[in-house]
Amino acid sequence: MKKLHLLILFSLFTVIVSAQNNYMLYSFKGNVSVVENKVETKAKVGKTVSANAVVKVPSGAAVTIICNEAAMFTFSKAGSYALNKFGDSCTVGNNSVSANYVKYVWAQMTKSSGSPGSNRKAYMNTVGAVSRGLPNVWVDARLDTINYSDGAFPISWKSYEEAKEFDFKLYNYDNVSTPIYSTVIKDKKKIDIKSFTDKMKPGNSYFWTASIKGEDSEEYKTLHYVTKEDFKIIENKLKSQGAAFEAKAEQAYRMGFMLEDAHFLSEAFQYYNKAATLDSTNALYRSTLMSFRKDYEMK
Repeated sequence: MKKLHLLILFSLFTVIVSAQNNYMLYSFKGNVSVVENKVETKAKVGKTVSANAVVKVPSGAAVTIICNEAAMFTFSKAGSYALNKFGDSCTVGNNSVSANYVKYVWAQMTKSSGSPGSNRKAYMNTVGAVSRGLPNVWVDARLDTINYSDGAFPISWKSYEEAKEFDFKLYNYDNVSTPIYSTVIKDKKKIDIKSFTDKMKPGNSYFWTASIKGEDSEEYKTLHYVTKEDFKIIENKLKSQGAAFEAKAEQAYRMGFMLEDAHFLSEAFQYYNKAATLDSTNALYRSTLMSFRKDYEMK
């Protein structure tokens, strides 16, 4: 009798916990649909549903679901899946997708105000350097360290003075006494990395500074020029960390987020742009692309 009593309590606890789970459709392919409160609707990325919902997956279709802002799981076989039976899949650690990214996507897809994608940094591991003094120009902490392999991308800065000309200098990583490249920037506060890649060697690291023309700066920022081969290894590793199923648009967006977090800014931009192109109706992807361009002076 005691065992039966414990079994009933355990079953009741399981039902209660399952009912508390919240779900969101992260990515899908095919004619996936959701039945909730006896109403069947087509699947939509970002759609939130309760534990009482049933997800219908036809042959050849698949869907990946976020649970409780933390975990992901996938249905890839044809069938009807009552979500209240998959509470165990809500445990963090069932897949290798970054927990920060999963929390970020949930927060942005359910955001009721503000611009989606504008607070990416709050979910990233990026930490900027502390300024050592009072420089005549200010560089966003996002640019303290840049990993770069290919593509057009601007290094930008701001000035507290009404200056029209700025010195940009590039140094070898082991020698900051003499720049290997210097140029004067007129009427703007940025320079495209691609414009001086011929002064660098892939696989090497460099320092750079920006200052008002004629003035010195000791605010050395780091630029790692990564070989295309090494970047390909990193790129493939990040791709492999996706969910069991991930549509091309969702993969591109996740790659953009993770590459930005890893300071591969030019490459992150390419993936954010790809995501917005693949799914032009997704407000988060469009908004993030616009926010990224604003953050990094890509106007």
